[in-house]
Amino acid sequence: MYDLNERVSYLRGLVDGTGIKEDTDEGKLLTHIIDVLDEMAQAMSELETSQSELDDYVETIDGDLTDLEDQVFGEESGGEEKEEDSHYIEVECPHCHETVYFDEGIFDGEDDIVCPNCNKTIYSEDGNDIESHSD
Repeated sequence: MYDLNERVSYLRGLVDGTGIKEDTDEGKLLTHIIDVLDEMAQAMSELETSQSELDDYVETIDGDLTDLEDQVFGEESGGEEKEEDSHYIEVECPHCHETVYFDEGIFDGEDDIVCPNCNKTIYSEDGNDIESHSD
């Protein structure tokens, strides 16, 4: 950003050094253009500073959030381990013949198991069993 401010200053020096008078149309135009460029360079410098401060703040919040997650969920709170511990059972729905997957723990409950595709019961505690393949 410093380079941009230097370049605008250089242009201002060129206009002053070439003897372009501000009372001519060309002089007014060049002076106003350089003024606008100077304001833009200052605004960009302020934005760069603000962005840098915001980056630092977000990084601090991210670290605090990580610490909080570790406190709440424990050090090994990765979802990957939970997925590895889960075992799914592959089932072909006898109604729509789509293959669906269920966590094996769902069969321990007393509720009927419903196909997520056709919403028909494919397993119930009263004896209607399904064919499954362990995955």
